[in-house]
Amino acid sequence: MKIMLIQTPWSARTGGAYKRFSTRFVFYPPMGLLYLAAFVEKNGHEADILDLESEFLDFDTLCEKIVASKADLIGITTSTPIFFIVQSYAKRLKERLNIPIVIGGPHVSVLKEETLCDEFDFAITNEGENTLLELMIEMGKGKDYSKINGLIYREHGKVKSNPPRPFIEDLDSLPFPAREKLAPGTYKFEVPGKGLVPVASTALTRGCPFSCVFCSEPANSGRKLRMRSPKSVVDEIAQIKERFGIEHIYLLDSTLTLNRKLIEGFCHELISRKLNITFESQTRANLIDKPLLELLKRAGLVRISFGLESADKKVLKLMRKEIDPEDIRNAFRLCKQLKVTAITGIMMGNPGDTKETILASARFIRSIPEIKYAPLAIAIPYPGTELFNMAQKGMHGLKLIEVDYKKYARYAGGVMTINGMSPRELVSLQRKALVIMHLSPAKIIGIIRHFGLFNLICVAGNMLKHELTSRIKGYEPAMRDVADENTTLKSLGLVPVTNAKSR
Repeated sequence: MKIMLIQTPWSARTGGAYKRFSTRFVFYPPMGLLYLAAFVEKNGHEADILDLESEFLDFDTLCEKIVASKADLIGITTSTPIFFIVQSYAKRLKERLNIPIVIGGPHVSVLKEETLCDEFDFAITNEGENTLLELMIEMGKGKDYSKINGLIYREHGKVKSNPPRPFIEDLDSLPFPAREKLAPGTYKFEVPGKGLVPVASTALTRGCPFSCVFCSEPANSGRKLRMRSPKSVVDEIAQIKERFGIEHIYLLDSTLTLNRKLIEGFCHELISRKLNITFESQTRANLIDKPLLELLKRAGLVRISFGLESADKKVLKLMRKEIDPEDIRNAFRLCKQLKVTAITGIMMGNPGDTKETILASARFIRSIPEIKYAPLAIAIPYPGTELFNMAQKGMHGLKLIEVDYKKYARYAGGVMTINGMSPRELVSLQRKALVIMHLSPAKIIGIIRHFGLFNLICVAGNMLKHELTSRIKGYEPAMRDVADENTTLKSLGLVPVTNAKSR
Protein backbone atom coordinates (compact mmCIF):
# COMPACT_ATOMS: atom_id res chain seq x y z
CA MET A 1 0.00 0.00 0.00
CA LYS A 2 1.08 3.56 -0.66
CA ILE A 3 -0.17 6.79 0.89
CA MET A 4 0.21 10.38 -0.31
CA LEU A 5 0.32 12.66 2.73
CA ILE A 6 -0.70 16.29 2.15
CA GLN A 7 -0.30 19.52 4.09
CA THR A 8 -2.60 22.17 2.58
CA PRO A 9 -1.63 25.89 2.58
CA TRP A 10 -2.06 27.49 6.00
CA SER A 11 -0.12 30.74 6.56
CA ALA A 12 -2.61 33.01 4.78
CA ARG A 13 -5.15 31.85 7.37
CA THR A 14 -3.06 31.95 10.54
CA GLY A 15 -0.87 34.95 9.75
CA GLY A 16 -3.42 37.20 8.06
CA ALA A 17 -2.18 40.75 7.59
CA TYR A 18 0.96 39.88 9.58
CA LYS A 19 2.03 36.89 7.45
CA ARG A 20 5.28 38.63 6.47
CA PHE A 21 6.29 38.54 10.12
CA SER A 22 4.84 35.24 11.26
CA THR A 23 6.39 32.98 8.63
CA ARG A 24 9.87 34.24 9.41
CA PHE A 25 9.53 32.61 12.85
CA VAL A 26 7.59 29.39 12.28
CA PHE A 27 8.24 28.04 8.79
CA TYR A 28 9.28 24.48 9.49
CA PRO A 29 8.24 21.13 7.95
CA PRO A 30 4.99 19.29 8.85
CA MET A 31 6.48 17.04 11.50
CA GLY A 32 3.40 14.89 11.99
CA LEU A 33 3.42 13.86 8.34
CA LEU A 34 7.17 13.17 8.41
CA TYR A 35 6.69 10.85 11.37
CA LEU A 36 3.78 9.05 9.69
CA ALA A 37 5.75 8.52 6.48
CA ALA A 38 8.75 7.14 8.35
CA PHE A 39 6.61 4.82 10.45
CA VAL A 40 4.62 3.21 7.64
CA GLU A 41 7.75 2.79 5.51
CA LYS A 42 9.56 1.16 8.41
CA ASN A 43 6.70 -1.35 8.44
CA GLY A 44 6.76 -2.26 4.76
CA HIS A 45 4.52 0.34 3.09
CA GLU A 46 5.27 3.41 0.97
CA ALA A 47 4.63 7.11 1.51
CA ASP A 48 5.14 10.42 -0.27
CA ILE A 49 4.50 13.90 1.11
CA LEU A 50 3.33 17.13 -0.53
CA ASP A 51 3.64 20.28 1.56
CA LEU A 52 1.56 22.80 -0.36
CA GLU A 53 2.62 25.59 1.97
CA SER A 54 6.25 25.32 0.87
CA GLU A 55 5.57 24.20 -2.72
CA PHE A 56 2.35 25.66 -4.04
CA LEU A 57 0.76 23.52 -6.77
CA ASP A 58 -2.19 24.31 -8.97
CA PHE A 59 -4.93 21.72 -8.68
CA ASP A 60 -4.19 19.95 -11.99
CA THR A 61 -0.52 19.55 -11.07
CA LEU A 62 -1.47 18.30 -7.61
CA CYS A 63 -3.66 15.61 -9.14
CA GLU A 64 -0.97 14.66 -11.64
CA LYS A 65 1.56 14.16 -8.83
CA ILE A 66 -0.86 12.00 -6.84
CA VAL A 67 -1.67 9.85 -9.88
CA ALA A 68 2.02 9.53 -10.79
CA SER A 69 2.80 8.39 -7.24
CA LYS A 70 0.32 5.49 -7.63
CA ALA A 71 -1.03 6.20 -4.16
CA ASP A 72 -3.78 3.92 -2.82
CA LEU A 73 -4.73 6.36 -0.06
CA ILE A 74 -4.57 10.13 0.49
CA GLY A 75 -3.90 11.47 3.99
CA ILE A 76 -4.51 15.11 4.93
CA THR A 77 -3.78 16.85 8.22
CA THR A 78 -5.85 19.73 9.56
CA SER A 79 -6.14 22.24 12.35
CA THR A 80 -9.36 24.12 13.08
CA PRO A 81 -8.68 27.36 11.13
CA ILE A 82 -7.90 25.53 7.89
CA PHE A 83 -10.50 22.77 8.14
CA PHE A 84 -12.68 24.35 5.45
CA ILE A 85 -9.65 24.50 3.13
CA VAL A 86 -8.94 20.82 3.74
CA GLN A 87 -12.59 19.98 3.06
CA SER A 88 -12.49 21.88 -0.22
CA TYR A 89 -9.34 20.11 -1.38
CA ALA A 90 -10.78 16.74 -0.37
CA LYS A 91 -14.07 17.34 -2.19
CA ARG A 92 -12.33 18.07 -5.49
CA LEU A 93 -9.80 15.26 -5.04
CA LYS A 94 -12.63 12.77 -4.49
CA GLU A 95 -14.41 14.01 -7.60
CA ARG A 96 -11.28 13.91 -9.77
CA LEU A 97 -9.38 10.86 -8.47
CA ASN A 98 -11.81 8.74 -6.43
CA ILE A 99 -9.03 7.67 -4.06
CA PRO A 100 -9.92 7.05 -0.38
CA ILE A 101 -9.03 9.96 1.90
CA VAL A 102 -8.12 9.81 5.59
CA ILE A 103 -7.99 12.95 7.71
CA GLY A 104 -6.08 13.56 10.92
CA GLY A 105 -4.65 16.34 13.05
CA PRO A 106 -5.67 18.44 16.07
CA HIS A 107 -9.12 19.33 14.76
CA VAL A 108 -9.99 15.67 14.31
CA SER A 109 -8.59 14.62 17.68
CA VAL A 110 -10.94 17.00 19.46
CA LEU A 111 -14.15 16.79 17.40
CA LYS A 112 -13.76 13.16 16.36
CA GLU A 113 -16.74 11.78 14.38
CA GLU A 114 -18.07 15.28 13.69
CA THR A 115 -15.17 15.73 11.28
CA LEU A 116 -16.00 12.68 9.15
CA CYS A 117 -17.86 14.70 6.53
CA ASP A 118 -18.77 13.34 3.11
CA GLU A 119 -15.37 14.34 1.72
CA PHE A 120 -13.51 11.86 3.94
CA ASP A 121 -13.55 8.07 4.17
CA PHE A 122 -11.62 7.74 7.43
CA ALA A 123 -10.49 9.90 10.35
CA ILE A 124 -7.65 9.24 12.80
CA THR A 125 -7.54 10.75 16.27
CA ASN A 126 -4.50 11.71 18.35
CA GLU A 127 -1.15 10.09 17.48
CA GLY A 128 -1.63 8.44 14.13
CA GLU A 129 1.39 6.21 13.57
CA ASN A 130 -0.04 2.85 14.63
CA THR A 131 -3.61 3.64 13.58
CA LEU A 132 -2.56 4.60 10.06
CA LEU A 133 -0.39 1.50 9.73
CA GLU A 134 -3.24 -0.80 10.79
CA LEU A 135 -5.61 1.01 8.42
CA MET A 136 -3.26 0.47 5.48
CA ILE A 137 -2.83 -3.18 6.39
CA GLU A 138 -6.57 -3.72 6.62
CA MET A 139 -7.26 -1.87 3.35
CA GLY A 140 -4.98 -4.36 1.65
CA LYS A 141 -6.87 -7.41 2.91
CA GLY A 142 -10.15 -7.95 4.79
CA LYS A 143 -11.28 -4.35 5.29
CA ASP A 144 -12.53 -5.04 8.80
CA TYR A 145 -11.91 -1.70 10.50
CA SER A 146 -13.77 -2.44 13.73
CA LYS A 147 -10.66 -3.40 15.74
CA ILE A 148 -8.45 -0.45 14.79
CA ASN A 149 -8.28 1.79 17.86
CA GLY A 150 -8.26 5.51 17.12
CA LEU A 151 -10.08 5.09 13.79
CA ILE A 152 -13.38 6.64 12.68
CA TYR A 153 -14.98 5.16 9.58
CA ARG A 154 -18.28 4.33 7.89
CA GLU A 155 -20.04 0.99 7.85
CA HIS A 156 -23.14 0.66 5.69
CA GLY A 157 -23.41 4.44 5.60
CA LYS A 158 -23.24 4.85 9.38
CA VAL A 159 -20.32 6.58 11.13
CA LYS A 160 -18.46 4.28 13.54
CA SER A 161 -16.00 5.53 16.16
CA ASN A 162 -13.60 2.98 17.63
CA PRO A 163 -12.11 3.32 21.13
CA PRO A 164 -9.18 5.75 21.45
CA ARG A 165 -5.67 4.41 21.08
CA PRO A 166 -3.29 4.75 24.04
CA PHE A 167 -0.52 7.26 23.56
CA ILE A 168 2.90 5.94 22.55
CA GLU A 169 5.00 5.56 25.70
CA ASP A 170 8.33 4.56 24.16
CA LEU A 171 9.06 7.52 21.88
CA ASP A 172 12.56 6.20 21.19
CA SER A 173 10.95 3.30 19.35
CA LEU A 174 9.72 5.63 16.60
CA PRO A 175 11.89 6.07 13.51
CA PHE A 176 13.31 9.50 12.84
CA PRO A 177 11.03 11.68 10.68
CA ALA A 178 11.35 11.03 6.92
CA ARG A 179 12.85 14.43 6.10
CA GLU A 180 14.10 13.18 2.75
CA LYS A 181 10.49 13.16 1.53
CA LEU A 182 10.58 16.95 1.26
CA ALA A 183 13.25 19.50 0.36
CA PRO A 184 14.69 20.25 3.82
CA GLY A 185 16.66 23.29 2.66
CA THR A 186 13.49 25.19 1.69
CA TYR A 187 12.39 25.65 5.30
CA LYS A 188 14.06 28.81 6.55
CA PHE A 189 13.66 31.59 9.02
CA GLU A 190 15.70 34.27 10.71
CA VAL A 191 18.20 33.03 13.28
CA PRO A 192 20.20 35.34 15.58
CA GLY A 193 23.74 35.67 14.34
CA LYS A 194 23.07 33.66 11.19
CA GLY A 195 20.41 35.48 9.19
CA LEU A 196 17.93 33.58 7.04
CA VAL A 197 19.05 29.95 7.19
CA PRO A 198 17.58 26.45 6.71
CA VAL A 199 15.97 25.02 9.82
CA ALA A 200 14.87 21.56 10.90
CA SER A 201 12.58 20.73 13.80
CA THR A 202 12.31 17.95 16.33
CA ALA A 203 11.13 17.46 19.92
CA LEU A 204 12.27 15.86 23.14
CA THR A 205 8.77 15.28 24.49
CA ARG A 206 5.09 14.80 23.76
CA GLY A 207 2.26 15.79 26.08
CA CYS A 208 1.67 18.73 28.43
CA PRO A 209 0.62 18.65 32.12
CA PHE A 210 -0.50 22.29 32.29
CA SER A 211 -4.09 23.54 32.12
CA CYS A 212 -3.97 26.81 30.15
CA VAL A 213 -7.56 27.49 29.12
CA PHE A 214 -6.66 28.48 25.53
CA CYS A 215 -4.62 25.40 24.66
CA SER A 216 -5.83 22.07 23.29
CA GLU A 217 -2.47 20.27 23.44
CA PRO A 218 -3.44 18.10 26.45
CA ALA A 219 -6.52 16.95 24.49
CA ASN A 220 -4.33 16.08 21.50
CA SER A 221 -1.25 14.57 23.09
CA GLY A 222 -2.21 13.87 26.70
CA ARG A 223 -1.32 15.46 30.04
CA LYS A 224 1.49 13.06 30.81
CA LEU A 225 4.91 14.28 29.71
CA ARG A 226 6.40 11.48 27.60
CA MET A 227 10.12 11.84 27.01
CA ARG A 228 12.71 10.66 24.53
CA SER A 229 16.21 9.87 25.69
CA PRO A 230 18.78 12.67 25.19
CA LYS A 231 20.88 10.28 23.08
CA SER A 232 18.02 9.60 20.68
CA VAL A 233 17.37 13.30 20.14
CA VAL A 234 21.03 14.12 19.60
CA ASP A 235 21.42 11.14 17.27
CA GLU A 236 18.61 12.64 15.19
CA ILE A 237 20.23 16.08 15.21
CA ALA A 238 23.53 14.55 14.11
CA GLN A 239 21.73 12.86 11.22
CA ILE A 240 20.09 16.14 10.23
CA LYS A 241 23.46 17.89 10.08
CA GLU A 242 25.24 15.06 8.28
CA ARG A 243 22.56 14.25 5.68
CA PHE A 244 21.08 17.68 5.00
CA GLY A 245 23.72 20.17 6.14
CA ILE A 246 21.24 21.91 8.45
CA GLU A 247 22.81 23.43 11.55
CA HIS A 248 19.87 25.12 13.26
CA ILE A 249 17.15 23.17 15.08
CA TYR A 250 13.75 24.32 16.29
CA LEU A 251 12.71 22.22 19.29
CA LEU A 252 8.92 21.97 19.23
CA ASP A 253 8.47 21.16 22.93
CA SER A 254 5.87 23.47 24.43
CA THR A 255 7.88 23.73 27.68
CA LEU A 256 11.49 22.85 27.01
CA THR A 257 12.72 23.14 30.60
CA LEU A 258 9.80 21.40 32.30
CA ASN A 259 11.88 18.32 33.20
CA ARG A 260 15.25 19.64 34.32
CA LYS A 261 16.99 16.27 34.28
CA LEU A 262 15.95 15.71 30.66
CA ILE A 263 17.06 19.09 29.35
CA GLU A 264 20.35 18.96 31.26
CA GLY A 265 21.01 15.50 29.84
CA PHE A 266 20.23 16.78 26.34
CA CYS A 267 22.62 19.71 26.73
CA HIS A 268 25.46 17.55 28.06
CA GLU A 269 24.95 15.09 25.19
CA LEU A 270 25.17 17.90 22.64
CA ILE A 271 28.24 19.41 24.27
CA SER A 272 30.11 16.11 24.61
CA ARG A 273 29.54 15.22 20.97
CA LYS A 274 30.66 18.66 19.70
CA LEU A 275 28.02 18.89 16.98
CA ASN A 276 28.39 22.68 16.81
CA ILE A 277 24.74 23.37 16.03
CA THR A 278 22.39 26.08 17.26
CA PHE A 279 18.84 25.62 18.50
CA GLU A 280 15.84 27.45 19.92
CA SER A 281 12.62 26.59 21.68
CA GLN A 282 10.07 27.88 24.17
CA THR A 283 9.43 27.52 27.88
CA ARG A 284 7.82 29.25 30.84
CA ALA A 285 9.60 32.27 32.26
CA ASN A 286 9.42 30.79 35.76
CA LEU A 287 11.17 27.59 34.65
CA ILE A 288 14.50 29.15 33.75
CA ASP A 289 17.43 30.30 35.90
CA LYS A 290 20.99 31.41 35.34
CA PRO A 291 22.77 28.03 35.71
CA LEU A 292 20.30 26.33 33.37
CA LEU A 293 20.41 29.13 30.80
CA GLU A 294 24.21 29.08 30.88
CA LEU A 295 24.14 25.34 30.16
CA LEU A 296 21.61 25.79 27.35
CA LYS A 297 23.78 28.46 25.76
CA ARG A 298 26.88 26.26 25.94
CA ALA A 299 24.91 23.56 24.13
CA GLY A 300 23.90 25.96 21.33
CA LEU A 301 20.78 27.86 22.43
CA VAL A 302 20.50 31.19 20.59
CA ARG A 303 16.83 32.10 21.09
CA ILE A 304 14.09 31.22 23.54
CA SER A 305 10.44 32.21 23.70
CA PHE A 306 8.43 32.89 26.84
CA GLY A 307 4.64 33.02 26.69
CA LEU A 308 3.19 35.97 28.64
CA GLU A 309 -0.37 36.18 27.22
CA SER A 310 -1.36 39.00 29.62
CA ALA A 311 0.23 41.35 32.12
CA ASP A 312 -2.86 41.40 34.33
CA LYS A 313 -2.58 38.99 37.27
CA LYS A 314 -6.33 38.43 37.55
CA VAL A 315 -6.57 37.60 33.85
CA LEU A 316 -3.59 35.23 34.13
CA LYS A 317 -5.27 33.46 37.02
CA LEU A 318 -8.47 32.98 34.99
CA MET A 319 -6.31 31.70 32.11
CA ARG A 320 -4.60 29.25 34.52
CA LYS A 321 -1.29 30.41 33.13
CA GLU A 322 0.54 30.04 36.47
CA ILE A 323 3.17 32.71 35.89
CA ASP A 324 3.74 36.24 37.17
CA PRO A 325 4.35 39.09 34.70
CA GLU A 326 7.54 39.92 36.55
CA ASP A 327 8.83 36.46 35.61
CA ILE A 328 8.94 37.73 32.03
CA ARG A 329 10.86 40.86 32.99
CA ASN A 330 13.40 38.83 34.95
CA ALA A 331 13.77 36.21 32.21
CA PHE A 332 14.48 38.88 29.58
CA ARG A 333 17.07 40.54 31.81
CA LEU A 334 18.78 37.20 32.34
CA CYS A 335 18.79 36.46 28.62
CA LYS A 336 20.29 39.86 27.85
CA GLN A 337 22.97 39.28 30.46
CA LEU A 338 23.91 35.94 28.87
CA LYS A 339 23.43 37.23 25.29
CA VAL A 340 20.60 34.86 24.41
CA THR A 341 17.82 36.32 22.27
CA ALA A 342 14.46 36.20 24.00
CA ILE A 343 10.99 36.71 22.54
CA THR A 344 7.48 36.72 23.93
CA GLY A 345 3.91 37.17 22.80
CA ILE A 346 0.59 38.20 24.30
CA MET A 347 -3.08 37.62 23.58
CA MET A 348 -6.11 39.83 23.93
CA GLY A 349 -9.66 38.70 24.49
CA ASN A 350 -8.78 36.45 27.42
CA PRO A 351 -11.15 35.63 30.27
CA GLY A 352 -11.62 38.80 32.30
CA ASP A 353 -10.01 41.07 29.69
CA THR A 354 -11.18 44.64 29.23
CA LYS A 355 -9.91 47.46 27.07
CA GLU A 356 -7.92 48.65 30.08
CA THR A 357 -6.22 45.29 30.75
CA ILE A 358 -5.35 44.89 27.07
CA LEU A 359 -3.75 48.32 26.82
CA ALA A 360 -2.00 47.76 30.15
CA SER A 361 -0.46 44.58 28.76
CA ALA A 362 0.71 46.54 25.71
CA ARG A 363 2.34 49.15 27.93
CA PHE A 364 3.97 46.40 30.00
CA ILE A 365 5.61 45.03 26.84
CA ARG A 366 6.86 48.51 25.93
CA SER A 367 8.29 48.93 29.47
CA ILE A 368 10.73 46.05 28.97
CA PRO A 369 13.56 47.40 26.81
CA GLU A 370 14.93 43.91 26.11
CA ILE A 371 11.75 43.01 24.19
CA LYS A 372 12.32 44.09 20.59
CA TYR A 373 9.13 42.67 19.10
CA ALA A 374 6.07 40.85 20.45
CA PRO A 375 3.12 39.51 18.45
CA LEU A 376 -0.39 40.19 19.71
CA ALA A 377 -3.08 37.68 18.78
CA ILE A 378 -6.80 37.75 19.45
CA ALA A 379 -7.78 34.74 21.56
CA ILE A 380 -9.62 32.02 19.66
CA PRO A 381 -11.75 29.50 21.59
CA TYR A 382 -10.67 26.39 19.76
CA PRO A 383 -12.78 23.25 20.25
CA GLY A 384 -11.44 21.10 23.06
CA THR A 385 -10.26 24.04 25.16
CA GLU A 386 -11.66 25.36 28.41
CA LEU A 387 -11.79 28.76 26.69
CA PHE A 388 -14.39 27.34 24.30
CA ASN A 389 -16.46 26.10 27.24
CA MET A 390 -16.17 29.46 28.99
CA ALA A 391 -17.30 31.33 25.88
CA GLN A 392 -20.23 28.98 25.35
CA LYS A 393 -21.38 29.54 28.93
CA GLY A 394 -20.79 33.30 28.87
CA MET A 395 -18.22 33.21 31.67
CA HIS A 396 -15.74 35.96 32.63
CA GLY A 397 -17.01 38.46 30.07
CA LEU A 398 -16.70 36.04 27.11
CA LYS A 399 -19.51 35.26 24.71
CA LEU A 400 -19.20 32.87 21.78
CA ILE A 401 -20.93 34.34 18.73
CA GLU A 402 -19.66 32.15 15.91
CA VAL A 403 -18.97 28.44 15.36
CA ASP A 404 -18.09 28.69 11.66
CA TYR A 405 -14.47 27.57 11.65
CA LYS A 406 -13.71 29.64 8.55
CA LYS A 407 -13.72 32.63 10.90
CA TYR A 408 -11.38 31.17 13.51
CA ALA A 409 -8.44 33.43 12.63
CA ARG A 410 -6.30 35.17 15.26
CA TYR A 411 -5.89 38.41 13.29
CA ALA A 412 -9.45 38.87 12.05
CA GLY A 413 -11.40 39.82 15.14
CA GLY A 414 -11.98 36.43 16.66
CA VAL A 415 -15.34 34.80 17.27
CA MET A 416 -16.21 36.13 20.73
CA THR A 417 -17.37 39.36 22.26
CA ILE A 418 -15.16 40.35 25.19
CA ASN A 419 -16.91 42.30 27.92
CA GLY A 420 -19.12 43.90 25.28
CA MET A 421 -16.36 44.53 22.71
CA SER A 422 -17.28 43.18 19.28
CA PRO A 423 -14.79 41.42 16.98
CA ARG A 424 -14.61 44.59 14.87
CA GLU A 425 -13.74 46.65 17.93
CA LEU A 426 -11.15 44.07 18.94
CA VAL A 427 -9.37 44.31 15.57
CA SER A 428 -9.10 48.07 15.90
CA LEU A 429 -7.93 47.75 19.51
CA GLN A 430 -5.38 45.16 18.40
CA ARG A 431 -3.82 47.65 15.97
CA LYS A 432 -3.73 50.33 18.67
CA ALA A 433 -2.13 47.96 21.17
CA LEU A 434 0.50 46.83 18.65
CA VAL A 435 1.50 50.44 18.05
CA ILE A 436 1.69 51.12 21.80
CA MET A 437 3.78 47.98 22.34
CA HIS A 438 6.40 48.93 19.76
CA LEU A 439 6.40 52.72 19.84
CA SER A 440 9.95 53.22 20.99
CA PRO A 441 13.15 53.74 18.97
CA ALA A 442 14.76 50.55 20.32
CA LYS A 443 11.79 48.38 19.37
CA ILE A 444 11.43 49.92 15.91
CA ILE A 445 15.12 49.32 15.24
CA GLY A 446 14.79 45.76 16.56
CA ILE A 447 11.88 45.02 14.21
CA ILE A 448 13.77 46.42 11.23
CA ARG A 449 16.85 44.35 12.04
CA HIS A 450 14.87 41.15 12.38
CA PHE A 451 12.17 41.44 9.72
CA GLY A 452 13.63 44.02 7.34
CA LEU A 453 12.53 47.58 6.59
CA PHE A 454 10.47 46.58 3.55
CA ASN A 455 8.40 44.05 5.51
CA LEU A 456 7.84 46.57 8.31
CA ILE A 457 6.65 49.21 5.83
CA CYS A 458 4.30 46.71 4.15
CA VAL A 459 2.72 45.58 7.42
CA ALA A 460 2.47 49.12 8.82
CA GLY A 461 0.91 50.34 5.59
CA ASN A 462 -1.58 47.50 5.65
CA MET A 463 -2.52 48.30 9.24
CA LEU A 464 -3.03 51.99 8.44
CA LYS A 465 -5.12 51.18 5.37
CA HIS A 466 -7.36 48.85 7.39
CA GLU A 467 -7.80 51.40 10.17
CA LEU A 468 -8.76 54.19 7.75
CA THR A 469 -11.13 51.89 5.87
CA SER A 470 -12.78 50.86 9.11
CA ARG A 471 -13.29 54.45 10.21
CA ILE A 472 -14.34 55.93 6.87
CA LYS A 473 -16.28 53.13 5.20
CA GLY A 474 -17.65 51.48 8.32
CA TYR A 475 -16.42 47.91 7.80
CA GLU A 476 -13.34 45.99 8.94
CA PRO A 477 -11.23 44.75 5.97
CA ALA A 478 -9.56 42.00 8.03
CA MET A 479 -12.97 40.53 8.84
CA ARG A 480 -14.21 40.87 5.28
CA ASP A 481 -11.15 38.98 4.05
CA VAL A 482 -12.19 36.05 6.23
CA ALA A 483 -15.81 36.20 5.12
CA ASP A 484 -14.86 36.18 1.43
CA GLU A 485 -13.74 33.06 -0.38
CA ASN A 486 -10.20 32.10 0.48
CA THR A 487 -7.75 33.38 -2.13
CA THR A 488 -5.90 30.08 -2.19
CA LEU A 489 -9.09 28.23 -3.06
CA LYS A 490 -9.99 30.82 -5.69
CA SER A 491 -6.65 30.36 -7.41
CA LEU A 492 -7.32 26.62 -7.54
CA GLY A 493 -10.82 27.05 -8.87
CA LEU A 494 -12.14 25.49 -5.65
CA VAL A 495 -15.29 26.57 -3.85
CA PRO A 496 -15.17 26.49 -0.03
CA VAL A 497 -17.39 23.77 1.43
CA THR A 498 -20.30 25.49 3.13
CA ASN A 499 -20.64 23.13 6.09
CA ALA A 500 -17.10 23.53 7.40
CA LYS A 501 -18.20 23.74 11.02
CA SER A 502 -19.39 21.43 13.74
CA ARG A 503 -22.66 19.77 12.96
